[in-house]
Amino acid sequence: MLVMFAAVGSIALTATTPSIETTPIPKPQKPDFSSMSWFVGTWNCTLKSSRRQSPVSVTEVTTIDPTGYWMISKSSSKATSWSPPSNTTDMMTHDSDPKRWVDILTGDFGTYDASSSPGWTGTTLVWTDLMFRPSSDVMAVKPTTQTKISDTKWAAHSAFQQRSNARWITVDNVCLKSMQRNP
Repeated sequence: MLVMFAAVGSIALTATTPSIETTPIPKPQKPDFSSMSWFVGTWNCTLKSSRRQSPVSVTEVTTIDPTGYWMISKSSSKATSWSPPSNTTDMMTHDSDPKRWVDILTGDFGTYDASSSPGWTGTTLVWTDLMFRPSSDVMAVKPTTQTKISDTKWAAHSAFQQRSNARWITVDNVCLKSMQRNP
């Protein structure tokens, strides 16, 4: 009788114990970067803020990462009288579930941001900040509008409102693709 209870208990335990799944996790579809591929290359950019007397020169190198899931832009700027040199890494991918482009930025001095765009409307991408929270010095932001002027030139415009005086500060970026010549 004891053997029968042990056997029934063993069968019941086996029936309720989940088996370990061996099915591979499906990989998400890789983004179709065809509408963005013209970004790949080296860019010389000029970043101008309405509250600064002079622009900042930025060099940006954009590549597709080896996995094919990210477009990565590494930017560097030299020091100005009002800003130290800095570096940023900007990673963009397409999230197929909500059908949106996602941009994650990190940089020196704790810089970070996340924004998204539904994609191109003609020659324009509109990026909405996903992480904005009012702070001690910024009370509002407007989406960033990025415009393709040609395969070798793009521009971006954004704005934020200062809390101290409610003034809107514009930030404009113009980038020209570096055309390397063969020797």
